[in-house]
Amino acid sequence: MSLPAYWWLLALVIVGQGAFFVRLTVLRTRGKGVQPLSRPAQAALAASGLAGLAYGAVQSDPLFFLGQACLLVLYYRMLREKNDHRKA
Repeated sequence: MSLPAYWWLLALVIVGQGAFFVRLTVLRTRGKGVQPLSRPAQAALAASGLAGLAYGAVQSDPLFFLGQACLLVLYYRMLREKNDHRKA
């Protein structure tokens, strides 16, 4: 079994999104509330989503592409909602 053509792009997606999943899981299991992300962490999560979108496009994988697009839409909506609460 060989690695896919753009394995480094897939590795970036797995490491980036995996780090946020582990962070969320650890905070939830300790009974702590989830803290808002800093700007660099938000940028890293967005970059990971965009890398996933690029990987899905390059590999012609519509399911992976759609999943990453949904992730980016949800991320954008959460970010927008958080900014709306700050203004109010």
